[in-house]
Amino acid sequence: MKILMVTRETRSDQRYGLGRSLAPIVKEFQRRGVEVGYLCQADLGQRAILWQQRLLYLLISLPGIKNTPTHFPALFQVLLERFNMGRLAAKLAVTQKYTHVHCHDPYIALSLCFFLRFYPDPKPVWGITEHGFGCYTQAIHEDGVHLGHRVMRILRRWEANTLRAASWVIAPTRRGIAQIAHDLAIHPPPAHWHALVHARPVVNRYSRKDARNRLNWNESAIYILSIGRISPVKQYPLLIEACAQLKLEKVLQLVILGEGDHNALQKLARQSRLTQEILFAVAEDIGLYLCAADLYVSASASESFGLANLEALVAGTAAVCTAVGGVPEVVKNGALLSEPTLNTLAEAMQRMLNDSKLRETIAQQGLARANAWPDIIEITDRYETIYRQATAG
Repeated sequence: MKILMVTRETRSDQRYGLGRSLAPIVKEFQRRGVEVGYLCQADLGQRAILWQQRLLYLLISLPGIKNTPTHFPALFQVLLERFNMGRLAAKLAVTQKYTHVHCHDPYIALSLCFFLRFYPDPKPVWGITEHGFGCYTQAIHEDGVHLGHRVMRILRRWEANTLRAASWVIAPTRRGIAQIAHDLAIHPPPAHWHALVHARPVVNRYSRKDARNRLNWNESAIYILSIGRISPVKQYPLLIEACAQLKLEKVLQLVILGEGDHNALQKLARQSRLTQEILFAVAEDIGLYLCAADLYVSASASESFGLANLEALVAGTAAVCTAVGGVPEVVKNGALLSEPTLNTLAEAMQRMLNDSKLRETIAQQGLARANAWPDIIEITDRYETIYRQATAG
């Protein structure tokens, strides 16, 4: 068995996104003696990037794409990134004799299928993990690339046909599998579709005092922590406005671990009259921040799984999470769940900060759930079974 993992990740995605769940799987397979390649955007050559940029320029210059319900420039960028990765994956899969190609995006898989046609047999078996909640086309739309109804239908049809052709389809929760089937009108979900959770993450643990000393945080302030890249689906503006509604005797400090454009959020914080500017950081040791925080909050509009939420549970940090996507299935009673609206989120945060016993209870329930979670060995066993079944099929 020789496996090629293919994503469209950037370096920041690897730090706070897909890479946090995928890299441990790769390492465990390698520990078992299985050769695994990990392909991402950083592996594209200069010629491939130049070709992508030139083609994008040509596409956005086409007449008739302006003033339409679909934001075509952004959509073309999304699709070209993925088609470029699929092209490279097809080349490497055949020339380096990979037996399995695992695409972590259905449009990468669509491109892989297209380009594999131009190579001789034998060809690898391939499958897909859907990392958004529901179909990927909907996830693109919710992440800020607006799609008109006609384009949405076309892309969903492409995605449905690609998932039918795959040797395996994985989503990280049962609710995610059900939502994909609903979105793409595939009923019932086929037997080669699997709900497979991310493994329990490894998170460094510290005492609150030690963590705050290491970060040079004020011992008397209230620190609220959120984790994830800066994107519309994370709803950081909602979190900022909820923080502004809190009534606290101590100084409030909002901390966001995530890369992206911080300026608009900092401006909103000033307009909302937060007393402290948001503290943005980039960190490899997420546990240090979780252990130092009084409260972890996820205000996301959609989450297929919510790995940062599970990391908060592993760290033993009291958590408030919006009850969206696969989050309730993952955290259950290990976090205080809230609707993704301003008043309900602010009320949940206020309730937690006012009640130290509630915070301790939620934190302990979260820690118990995290301790019972499948580890990397168990999850890798599941992956290996899926791959071998695909080969046999």
